Amino acid sequence: MNSRPSSKLKPSIWLAIIALPLAVVSSEILVWWWNNPPEPEEGRIVLDYTFPRDCENVTPEPVKDAIRRILSFDDSELGWIEAGEGRRISLNYFEWDHLGDTGLGVALHHSPDVCMGNQGNEVQSFLANRAFDLDGHQLIFDSTQFEGEEGMPLYIFKLVWVEGLEGMNLLRDVDTKERKFKLNSVVERWSPKHARVLMLGVFGTKSDEDAWGLVEREVLPDLTFRTLN
Repeated sequence: MNSRPSSKLKPSIWLAIIALPLAVVSSEILVWWWNNPPEPEEGRIVLDYTFPRDCENVTPEPVKDAIRRILSFDDSELGWIEAGEGRRISLNYFEWDHLGDTGLGVALHHSPDVCMGNQGNEVQSFLANRAFDLDGHQLIFDSTQFEGEEGMPLYIFKLVWVEGLEGMNLLRDVDTKERKFKLNSVVERWSPKHARVLMLGVFGTKSDEDAWGLVEREVLPDLTFRTLN
């Protein structure tokens, strides 16, 4: 007579059933821990810009709802700075302090040739980067010349600052979609939370040297670094 097969599972099978979900949960916890390094004890150093609203030559402007929806920023400053003799600067400044929610691409994408091109402006020349040293940090501005009003050139200087990435033109030198960039981000436990974009349009100057000179005089003195508590 054949004996009835046992309905009890072997200990090794039970162990496998329990071990599999435990391994999955443990790996998820490990990935989360690795991608969320502890906050630095001394606090995070972030770039900050203060718009000189009380100056007579400054005109603040509200942010359009469409831009607010597209960029999902945390704070912003927009307006115009009159520099005399028909020269003026269009200023657009945006802050992100929760990149985990919006993603890094929202700050790194949209180079001036793309943004201005969508508005019908043609690129005349891609210029050399402009560097500005601030408290030991090197800020790199992307520089582009467009055709402006009445045949005068329009110069666009755009700074993209991301926590942990400095000394580079982030619009041209970094591609966040590259596998190498993603791998290095994981290996180095790089998890930025803060980003800044400062885009300046200079009207009424005859050369990029004159345009950058206005930026150095009218805008850059209001850039600072501060420590978050």
